[in-house]
Amino acid sequence: MLNPNLNLGGTISFTKTALVAGTGTSYTTTVATNFIIDGKFGTVFATKTNQAVPTTDANTGAAFPVVADDKGMVLVFGVNLAGAIQLVQGGIKDMEPGTLEFKIAPPFPSLPADFCPIGYAICKNDSGSNYTVASTDWADIDTTFVNIAIMPDRPQES
Repeated sequence: MLNPNLNLGGTISFTKTALVAGTGTSYTTTVATNFIIDGKFGTVFATKTNQAVPTTDANTGAAFPVVADDKGMVLVFGVNLAGAIQLVQGGIKDMEPGTLEFKIAPPFPSLPADFCPIGYAICKNDSGSNYTVASTDWADIDTTFVNIAIMPDRPQES
């Protein structure tokens, strides 16, 4: 089955940006990247150190929903043609209580048209309290960052 997020018109990040959690709720990249979206070159995405995570989903324009304890999701980090960071959230899925295992793997979200993915984060909340993107520290949940050039067919933790 063809990945519905795969853009055959040519969307790719040419360099591993080294996307990782920053301090608190921020993100860091240590490598700049050139990228194309639907065949068009975008503005170089420069390195970022402890930059604020977007507070709204690039798909909906709304604030990210709260993720309750024993639930998780995937966040996809990307850039638009202007080189600005964007973030989209996939569906929230249940985890087996007391474990870091999903009952059903979380899906990737749909991607906006003006969006080149640079990485994603698999977020698992087993903290005992609610988690909110851009408000709750990364250290409060189990998060795996994965750097990508194009969207894979499914989230993978390594």
